[in-house]
Amino acid sequence: MSLGPQGRALMSIGTYHNQVPQDLDLLIHDLRFPLPDTTINKVLGYLYHYVPYVKYEHNLKLVIASFLNNPLCFGNPVPSFEQNYLIIEVFKLITDKKLKISKPTLSIKAWYDIILTEVVNFASYKPIENSWKVLPILSGLILSNELRDQLYTVHNPIEYKFYFKDWDSKANRLFKKCLGYNLSQYQNNDITYLSLIGLAVVYKKNENVFDYTGNISSHFIVRKLIQLVFDDVTSSATHNLFFSLNSNDPDLDNLILEQIIQKPVVKHLNKFSFLLESYLKKLPINEQSFQLVESVLVMMKNFNQRLSIATSQHPILNTNPSKINPNDPLSSKFWFFMKSLLFAEVIIFQGIMTRFLITQNNFWIDPFNRVSLKSKLELEYKQISFKIMHSLYYLNFILLSIGQGGFDNYNFIYYLTLEIVLKNNRGNDFENFTRFLIGNYNEVNLHAQVLNTNYLTRCKVSFVLGLWENYLQQDHSKNSGFINNEIFQICLGIVKNPTIEDFELIEISHSVLLICFSKTDDTDYQLRKTFDYIELLLHQFPQILSANQLSIAIETLGKKILANPIKPPANFEFHNSAEYFLDFLNLKCSSTIPGVHIKKPDDTATFSSAQPIVEIDAASTLSHIDEKKHPSTDIVDRNKMKKPKDRLKVDLINTGQPKKQYQFTQRTIPNTSREAIIISFFNIIPYFPLSIFIHWLNKIWDLVLSSNPEEQEFLGQRLWKVLSENLDLNRSELAYRWWYEEKNAVQHNPLKL
Repeated sequence: MSLGPQGRALMSIGTYHNQVPQDLDLLIHDLRFPLPDTTINKVLGYLYHYVPYVKYEHNLKLVIASFLNNPLCFGNPVPSFEQNYLIIEVFKLITDKKLKISKPTLSIKAWYDIILTEVVNFASYKPIENSWKVLPILSGLILSNELRDQLYTVHNPIEYKFYFKDWDSKANRLFKKCLGYNLSQYQNNDITYLSLIGLAVVYKKNENVFDYTGNISSHFIVRKLIQLVFDDVTSSATHNLFFSLNSNDPDLDNLILEQIIQKPVVKHLNKFSFLLESYLKKLPINEQSFQLVESVLVMMKNFNQRLSIATSQHPILNTNPSKINPNDPLSSKFWFFMKSLLFAEVIIFQGIMTRFLITQNNFWIDPFNRVSLKSKLELEYKQISFKIMHSLYYLNFILLSIGQGGFDNYNFIYYLTLEIVLKNNRGNDFENFTRFLIGNYNEVNLHAQVLNTNYLTRCKVSFVLGLWENYLQQDHSKNSGFINNEIFQICLGIVKNPTIEDFELIEISHSVLLICFSKTDDTDYQLRKTFDYIELLLHQFPQILSANQLSIAIETLGKKILANPIKPPANFEFHNSAEYFLDFLNLKCSSTIPGVHIKKPDDTATFSSAQPIVEIDAASTLSHIDEKKHPSTDIVDRNKMKKPKDRLKVDLINTGQPKKQYQFTQRTIPNTSREAIIISFFNIIPYFPLSIFIHWLNKIWDLVLSSNPEEQEFLGQRLWKVLSENLDLNRSELAYRWWYEEKNAVQHNPLKL
């Protein structure tokens, strides 16, 4: 059959946005017998420009029936799921346009009825062969329900509410029936993936997912979903295009949008994650489910490892996001996608871990098995937790791009997996795991030049330091050799290296070191390490450490030494380590030259934590598993609502007495190095032994008086604040008598108080 001028003009149009078929016969012919140069996009373009404006019921029936028999979309070989995914998008656009037409040529009810009738008849004619062709059409129509209800149901409930309720019921019933024919291991992968995409966009996370898939194996669906999202042979590999794009390409924005962002897996990543979460948290408790979860986590870990390697090798993307140009399309789109990926993976992990918590609340014991289900599950989930932590290790560069505080879902997964691992730390598994993460040269090189130039390496080191920080804070028994020979040495190596430029990495290493000192036993060797470390702290102030950070560190170390003084060797001139520490600090204060100003006197920063959240009670999750008053399904919400607990900031006043508000006449922040160091000395006054309390107050008084007049006034005010607010009753009585009677500070006012 030869086409006339109108037909040839129609077929010559390249993009479907401008395709307006002029004759129904031509349209139907092109749908049923497309020419060799006709594409799926062109076919869908015809529908987009005709179906919303169709005038007669018979014509709409013919067009829908002709499309369902289109050999390009539904022929053999089956097109890729990415190509046919456009059917979902276009039918949503078609429905949206139909709903917005001010004077519809065909009534809304008739339009919906005809399309549903056609797809029902088509699916019923050959259910096994035709059902997959119906799913993307139904998915597109259902995606428009929100707009439909806004425009029609809300404003005309009498006319449309019950009609659309009945229509939705029929459409959903057909969707579920057709879905059952296509989720099978014998089905073509492209058909299965297209069906899963339809399920993902239709499913709402508050629904029971088994209402859609019934008796279809959850294991099969989970495997296919994981392959779809994380296997490189599917469209998940499209993110790799980020690493091959030219950042100077003038059409870069459009390339990223078309080749990456608009791909179905990337576009609906969050929907896939919620779908996977729903299946994973309801898996039955058996060996097959455990193996399935492990295989899922292995595939995700491998995916994340490949992503980490590719990012670290890219000259532009291997950069701290805070330092990139926000107008750079490559970097901005890349980090947008990375954040979406992190959120999606965390939701999947959440489904896995929530299953464990729900089971723990409702566990049963098999009388014929020596190991209870609860104990067996804990051992299984220890292995699972290690695999999740391994993925988080590779994803930490994304988390830090969001902010060290993370987000609720991430923190739930991070602290719960860490708690399970540490609770079941048999055979030093945790120590070996973290040793591997930071000691694997293929992953981490601790050379200063690598740390300075490789953002992803710094993020991996930071993640391990966070694990160590939590490990040191736990009450369980710890491997002292591992702490002294590995944690301490690695962190000390970072803070001592003058060529490392990342101050945040230095800060978090300091935070781990301070916990090391506060948790280890007091020995002569440990004491020598402590004083060497104090020397390092003073050396790094104020270039690297702030006055407040110095004060926190000195108080942390001083509190430990003064609370548990040890006897020195026989030839030592001091009675104990406490006196030696106070004399050592006094000497450092007195040798600091007055009047040397700090560049940033208003810096009150604390040490950054290597963990996602500084203030959190990390041991709060499993402790509530057996609480009957909380429904098991609220585990995530309960975890998010836990009251935070400060683990790093040192509480300078902890006497149980209400704190007064002291008003300084001029300032509250030290301006000079001498002021800062002496104030750090002030902060350990509450820990002075009573037997030497007045003696060391006199020493401190001498330090204040030997400062210059401006420093004297400031230090005098700070000293009075400590004496009047920070002491217990016994020390407060001694301090008041010393201040008023011995020094006559108020009467003579040598410090201009």
